[in-house]
Amino acid sequence: MAMSDHQLKALFSPVGLLSQTLPSFRSRAGQIEFAQAIEASLQQSGDSVIEAETGIGKSLGYLMPVLLSNKRVLISTYTKLLQDQIFYEDLSIARTVLASAKKVAVLKGRRNYLCPFKFGQLFESPTKELSADALAAVSAIKAWSTRTHTGDLSELEVLSADLTPLITATAEECQKRLCPNFDQCPLYNARKAADLADVVIVNHQLLMSRYENPSDDLVDVIDKMDVQLIDEADQFLRLLRESKQFAFSFNWMRELAITLGRINADPQQYDAVLGDWAVLLGREKVRFERAYESIGGRAFLEPEVKARVLGQIDELELLLARLTRVLESRLNHGKILRDAHQNLAWRMDQLLALAADVEEDAQSYWWEEGARGGAAFRSVVAATDEAMADVLTTPAPKIFVSATLSVNGSFAFISRQIGYDARKAIKVANAFSYSKQVMGFQTSQQLAPDHPAFIPALLEDLKALRPLKTLMLFTSHRALASAASYLATSYPGEIFIQGERPRQRLVQDFKKVTHGFLLGTSSFWQGVDFNGAGVECLVIDKLPFLTPDDPRLIARRKACQSAGLDFFSDYILPDCALKLRQGFGRLIRKECDQGIFIIGDPRFWNASYSGLLQASLPEFRWTQSASDALDFMDKRR
Repeated sequence: MAMSDHQLKALFSPVGLLSQTLPSFRSRAGQIEFAQAIEASLQQSGDSVIEAETGIGKSLGYLMPVLLSNKRVLISTYTKLLQDQIFYEDLSIARTVLASAKKVAVLKGRRNYLCPFKFGQLFESPTKELSADALAAVSAIKAWSTRTHTGDLSELEVLSADLTPLITATAEECQKRLCPNFDQCPLYNARKAADLADVVIVNHQLLMSRYENPSDDLVDVIDKMDVQLIDEADQFLRLLRESKQFAFSFNWMRELAITLGRINADPQQYDAVLGDWAVLLGREKVRFERAYESIGGRAFLEPEVKARVLGQIDELELLLARLTRVLESRLNHGKILRDAHQNLAWRMDQLLALAADVEEDAQSYWWEEGARGGAAFRSVVAATDEAMADVLTTPAPKIFVSATLSVNGSFAFISRQIGYDARKAIKVANAFSYSKQVMGFQTSQQLAPDHPAFIPALLEDLKALRPLKTLMLFTSHRALASAASYLATSYPGEIFIQGERPRQRLVQDFKKVTHGFLLGTSSFWQGVDFNGAGVECLVIDKLPFLTPDDPRLIARRKACQSAGLDFFSDYILPDCALKLRQGFGRLIRKECDQGIFIIGDPRFWNASYSGLLQASLPEFRWTQSASDALDFMDKRR
């Protein structure tokens, strides 16, 4: 049942139900305005765009109207970490406050759930195919599998990327209702719960699969919802722009090696040839991946890269053709081998299609290390704004929500991508007084960001500000590594480095200290909760421009040109401004927060486009004096 503005205002008031239930709750005018905008959007038949600035209390601001509405609502957020936070924390609070009896569910993609069938097959494999560490991990997973109620792999503290494909099922591998373990399948149990729920929490990757794979049975679950509320909507649109991505990895070679080992598990039926191939496939997987390391991130359109790639694909094709003949001569050895033969034929078809595309420059391919799902060939066909708007045309109205949707006060960049009238977008301001809460510190170093000495020079320039608890956001892992190396030899305090421990634990450990440095890259710019972390100084090393030679941009540049747009001013620059605002939002989370903001990139001050980037941030005072900055923070030592 829809609530009136008066009722919502009373709910969020200083004496309302939230204040009565939550001792730490603070009534905020911005949160009330935002909740009213969400309530109005839930009653509309069309899409809505709402920017709710940092610190408004966005999650409770939309969850309360959602739970009080008569609509079934799907909520999508940027990361699985945020997805869990909303489901297990924010939604739990909102339901308690309202004493809501609505059914709620959380749903993730296939790679997030244990596949009981594939996991069971692991125990039929000879132990020589798994390392001692992998065997220990499998034993730990087996013990966990007897305790878990969800089968959600995020419950495991550590899970190696090599092991994940062995215990999860792809869409092609999944037998669905024909699977002997279907009734115990965590994925389909989660989908069943979502199908019955009034509120379902998903992540952007999963929601995108609804648009990318309209034949997937997930579509029915999503399309039954009355409304889609897309939180961190700027990230969803960025992902959607690059979503038509082909990936060809070599992980399946290791899985096939394990399958051949499983066929040989019975000593009485041992086949030495299959045993040799099991070893060879594992070795060749590593060799092929290493052969591409030197061309990582480079477009295959480059003649030298293209020649090397095609040569390696030819080698792999010959190897797999030999294996195909071996398997064809043994098809009477059972279903497992016949399935392996069929899977190999499908992989070869993929490989031949990839070779043809690379040969004809049909798409912009590149080799990517460390990506989701492991190292792989990847490609993206950039959708035009019109095509994106068409893809997003579904019966359910969508509410696009984020703290950063406008560029210098304009919603044109976002609205153009979804076919929305920018004049209808709503902006809800927070109550922060940035002129009193933030001071900018302009560094004296003028080295270009691509100079080898840029990071050491920047950190040397900031030595006087080391008493401040500092978060450093980088645009590359190389820059982060350079900063970590410099600080390790020159800074006596604690240093928290992305990748050294799980992200959530890293942030929690950082929150516990009074001084120190936390170094993070792209995933720390947005989607990580720094509320209560006590960040006193935020350093952004360089402007977060998309990399000019990124192969993913080749197709996007063509799409912009076809639409008559200027690639830099209409795409690259506004994208940078949004990311800069996202990074800046890590500093001030509450009205009582105070901090120093630093951007090390001299282009922020002297480039022809600097005015737009400066205007994208709130107004506050700048200084070139470290003493002024320390006085501002009352940190004079």
